[in-house]
Amino acid sequence: MHMFWYHSPVRFYKTLEELEDMTNPQNAQYYGHVKPYPLEVNSYHRYLIPNYQNEVTTQELSLFLVGDDEVQIPCEFGISDGKLFRITFISFDEIQGHFEIRDSSGTAIFYSNCVRFVDSTDYDGRKFIRIATQCNYNRNLFSYADEQHDWMITTLPAYCMGEFDIDEDIKSSKTSNLGSTIINAAWTEENVSYKIRAEGDNNILSFIAVHSTNQDLYIDGTKRTRKEKPEITDFTNEITMKFANVKDENGLNIIMDERQIFADVFKYALGNKEKTKVYVYNTNKAIKTR
Repeated sequence: MHMFWYHSPVRFYKTLEELEDMTNPQNAQYYGHVKPYPLEVNSYHRYLIPNYQNEVTTQELSLFLVGDDEVQIPCEFGISDGKLFRITFISFDEIQGHFEIRDSSGTAIFYSNCVRFVDSTDYDGRKFIRIATQCNYNRNLFSYADEQHDWMITTLPAYCMGEFDIDEDIKSSKTSNLGSTIINAAWTEENVSYKIRAEGDNNILSFIAVHSTNQDLYIDGTKRTRKEKPEITDFTNEITMKFANVKDENGLNIIMDERQIFADVFKYALGNKEKTKVYVYNTNKAIKTR
């Protein structure tokens, strides 16, 4: 059994033995080696590393995806006081395998479960939903020393099915002898529902159930809060979860600017009289111009 519960679709372990330990129920869930966890290709993903046995002896780290071939993945590491707290990566190719974080000597110091980079666009043009959370279900497990950058941002294999509704609570009373009705008080809330396919022993369900209890949860860039327990229907593995939009003092939806969170990943270079965004990792090597 692993030392702690690790509610993340991509989990990094110190050894392969921990990763392949089938006495840990999380390792037997979504998706294993038979069906790797799907990550959106051409999108940035950021995962937090638990603050437990996460010491590193060098900042010269690299990330490889090990499958049929070994492919080095563009990435940026968040290291502070000799500890690895977060990792950000992107893949421009649809490949699969497990991650290995390697030190300057090429020795693997962290391993992940199996993943596959996919284009999730369906025939109707929808894509996997994008989740941003600060994982505050366990403040001792993750470090939040750098609150601007310490977020988990990734894609979740669920689609918005266009199901939008309004919750309302209206109190009214009669007035005058003519029997007219007036509204004394009214409350309304905007909701959106997502259908999640509960594959792999409900690991996806447990992930969204835990992280949706956070105060800081964004879905597709909009701050939302969970309304109720998941709605499970008979004879199907699809689960419906309802969320409400969180409003600011002006009644507007609260929007996340991911550029601020990923500011540590990018550097800007001047060229042709305009700024060009260049992805850098490790020793400031430019990998991709966006």
